[in-house]
Amino acid sequence: MNIKLNSKFVVSFIALLFVMHEAHEIAHTALGRFICGAWGERDFNVWGLAEGCGNGDLVSMLPTYLGPIFTFTMIWIGTSLLKHENSVEKKSLGFALIFTNMPFARILTASFGGGDEVYATNVLIDNHPLAWSIGLITILVIVAFPLYKAFITIDKNRWGWFLLFFFAPVFIDLIVVLGLLNTLLQNGILSNYWILGSPMLVTFWTLFVVLIFIITRKYIFTLGVKSTG
Repeated sequence: MNIKLNSKFVVSFIALLFVMHEAHEIAHTALGRFICGAWGERDFNVWGLAEGCGNGDLVSMLPTYLGPIFTFTMIWIGTSLLKHENSVEKKSLGFALIFTNMPFARILTASFGGGDEVYATNVLIDNHPLAWSIGLITILVIVAFPLYKAFITIDKNRWGWFLLFFFAPVFIDLIVVLGLLNTLLQNGILSNYWILGSPMLVTFWTLFVVLIFIITRKYIFTLGVKSTG
């Protein structure tokens, strides 16, 4: 697949990036709601179980694990679309699903001893060095083949395009979501809790990015063009 980046794809890709971010967080909180019987509070990247629910056992850690499970599932669905015989449209979607779920973010946070995978495992075994090793190795094993498959799917300027898609989504997410939007929340902008345990700003943002992706969804298939040989 030859990559031909265009502005419409970029808009659709960024919208999908933010949709996947929110879906990851909702996976956490929705299972927490099911287990605890009430919504825990959250912002754009930090969430919790309902007061008095978390007791450090496996059941209370399941919502923590579910976010990464959702993310890795999306990455592998994307990988399944990169079959050699698939159309460039399917490959474009597959490529987007891999990188809008930010495999670099999962690797990076675990490398520094954080992230859902390391946190939940440490709670269960009470051994941070071991939890760190288990979490990081598990992530690397899960994402290694999807990243390899995405890499070899690119026909021209392979390293350049791969590194762009590997790193750029994380920086975009950090700047917009963790930088701008969480700062607005901290300053009291639409910070009243509303539905799903979320501040109003989180809910409005989620609806906004879903709407943008729905409007631009056909462009997510336009990243690649057929190789000429």
